[in-house]
Amino acid sequence: MYRSAPPGPPSAAPPTTCTLVYLDLSAYNLSGALSPAIGHLQGLRFLSLAANSLGGELPPTIASLRNLRHLNISNNQFNDTLAALHFSSMTSLEVLDLYDNDLTGPLTEAGLTSLPSLRHLDLGGNFFSGSIPPSFGRLKAIEFLSVAGNSLGGRILPELGNLTTLRQLFLGYFNQFDGGIPAELGRLTSLVHLDLASCGLQGEIPQSLGGLASLDTLYLQTNQLNGSIPSTLANLTALRFLDVSNNALTGEIPPELAALTELRLLNMFINRFRGGIPDFVADLRSLQVLKLWQNNFTGAIPAALGRAAPAPAAELEILILLDNFLFGPVPEGLGACRTLTRVRLGRNYLTGPLPRDFLYLPLLTTVELQGNYLTGQLQENDAGGDSPLSLLNLSSNRLNGSIPLSIGNFSCLQTLLLSGNQFAGEIPREVGRLRRLLKMDLSGNNLTGEVPGEVGECASLTYLDLSANQLSGAMPVRLVQIRMLNYLNVSWNKLNGSIPAEMGGMKSLTSADLSHNDFSGRVPENGQFAYFNASSFAGNPRLCGLEADQCSLTPEPQLWPGGSGVGVQGQATSHAPVVGRLKLAAALGLLACSVAFAAAAVATTRSAMARRRRSGWRMTAFQKVRFGCEDVVRCVKENCVVGRGGAGVVYAGEMPGGERVAVKRIVAVGDWRVLGGGTDAGEDPAPAHRAAASLVLERGGEAAGVRVHGGGSLGEALHQRGGMPWTTRLRVATEAAKGLCYLHYDCSPAILHRDVKSNNILLDAELEAHVA
Repeated sequence: MYRSAPPGPPSAAPPTTCTLVYLDLSAYNLSGALSPAIGHLQGLRFLSLAANSLGGELPPTIASLRNLRHLNISNNQFNDTLAALHFSSMTSLEVLDLYDNDLTGPLTEAGLTSLPSLRHLDLGGNFFSGSIPPSFGRLKAIEFLSVAGNSLGGRILPELGNLTTLRQLFLGYFNQFDGGIPAELGRLTSLVHLDLASCGLQGEIPQSLGGLASLDTLYLQTNQLNGSIPSTLANLTALRFLDVSNNALTGEIPPELAALTELRLLNMFINRFRGGIPDFVADLRSLQVLKLWQNNFTGAIPAALGRAAPAPAAELEILILLDNFLFGPVPEGLGACRTLTRVRLGRNYLTGPLPRDFLYLPLLTTVELQGNYLTGQLQENDAGGDSPLSLLNLSSNRLNGSIPLSIGNFSCLQTLLLSGNQFAGEIPREVGRLRRLLKMDLSGNNLTGEVPGEVGECASLTYLDLSANQLSGAMPVRLVQIRMLNYLNVSWNKLNGSIPAEMGGMKSLTSADLSHNDFSGRVPENGQFAYFNASSFAGNPRLCGLEADQCSLTPEPQLWPGGSGVGVQGQATSHAPVVGRLKLAAALGLLACSVAFAAAAVATTRSAMARRRRSGWRMTAFQKVRFGCEDVVRCVKENCVVGRGGAGVVYAGEMPGGERVAVKRIVAVGDWRVLGGGTDAGEDPAPAHRAAASLVLERGGEAAGVRVHGGGSLGEALHQRGGMPWTTRLRVATEAAKGLCYLHYDCSPAILHRDVKSNNILLDAELEAHVA
């Protein structure tokens, strides 16, 4: 906006002057430093440089903008200090927004208290240290004050209680204050929004906060607050958002809070609350979010929860009560609450059937009811139509009947967990319509019939567990269509026939358990089958090959024609004495052979155990290698150390065949079988290391992951002379991203790397990247 003098007569034509009063350059992708020439624009009243990439120090000349009312340099990279920015000369300033920069040093007054019209001050999202200056209590006109997201300490000063014009106060997030909430904050009668979340506060919630009659939002979550909820909070009748989660609060929910009729969000999770969930919670007609999980609540869920509210009131959207001691039924009203999106009631003591039509609500995306005592059958969806449900966890209950055919309507389903119930009948072929399904666990039920080949249509499936059922028939070859399947468990069923050799081509399959069935024939040796342990095939007496149980493919031979030596009339024939002697001789011969075989087996086992004791390591390979344990162990010595990190020591070495390897050794891992963190004790190592290691060595409380590589690390390649071409960089970045995607989404359980850097991305001889 420009202001200019009105034009004179054409004959006079004096020089035109103009004054720039409004300059908005926000989100213009600007970079570099701010020019000192900005100080020449002394007529400016509004200046916004927000959301750019400007950096460096702010020029001192900015203080000459004495007419400036609005200054916004938020979301940049300025790295000055407040001591260098003295604002006392900018006496017209009303809005000062320095949010989200790299400003450092102590939080000083910087002349701010001499600005009589300053009503908006945002210093959040920087790196200010020290404590809040007491002089901030003299910001006479202030309405908005934020110092959140810094590195402040000390106490929250009672002087802030003098800011009677204040409407919004943000002090939390990354700051770590000593002590508790000053009672003086209860004098801020104009306050609408108070955010003290995540700043190390201790002690009790002051009763005085009940004097903030205009308060709309109270955020006190993620602190160390204790004691009970003060009943005076019932005076906050305008309150819409109350979050006291993740503290150490105790006692019961005060019945006086029934007066908070405008409440939309009530978060009290991860505390030590006890008693029942008050019935008035169901009468909060504006309530949209109720999260009370991980407390000690007992009793029944209020029966009226979820019932339809009269317009224009809102209806419940999110209900999370898991990890309490609640009992009784799931409220019937939830089956008619068409606004519900997430319901998580797992790990309680709930009983009875699911509410009618509950699973088919039009907006429902998440249902977690695992670990209860629910009974009854799952209802078919008579209305038809697809559902937005993406997660359904009903595991570890007492549900029965058949899995409904309408399960195929859950076209958005990604996780289906029905294990540990009493479901019977066949697996519906309609599961093949679940094209987005990532994980399906139907284990521990009474399912019968065949594994439907339609499961192979679930192209995104990474985890499939059908174990501990009564399934029969052959393994469907169509399972090989699932290109991303990582974990397969069909153990403890009655499956028969041969194991399809085509499954060896499922390159993503790193853990398979086909044990305790009735499979027959030879175990395929191609592809992935070369990496599975014998335990994957145990309990199949008619299987042969690899290290599986030995078996015979032909019927047991008879010792003599006619079998028993008894005639058709039931009388002993003339050959009976001969047959008896032959049987005795054969039995003695078999006994002698058995003793010899046992002795040989014991000797072989002892020899193998002796060799194993000498080396101490057990090797599990995820790809074919031309070297053994002893070759790797020779690299694990001090003069081969190439790096040390929080997870262990890294060694480098060369194998007899010329392969270069990196060995990461973790010591004192106890029973943990997987390297790098992110998995639970006892999990199979294969899912975690397909993207991170070629093989794993284990010995007692130690483990080592080995990666074969020929091109060093990405860090070495980037810093060597000549660098790396950008086309190669792009390919390496893409491959590394795929490796991380594998760890995050395809592994079971998922793994969080937590140390991604160039030196942890290894390159093979063809410069193919591997996340290590």
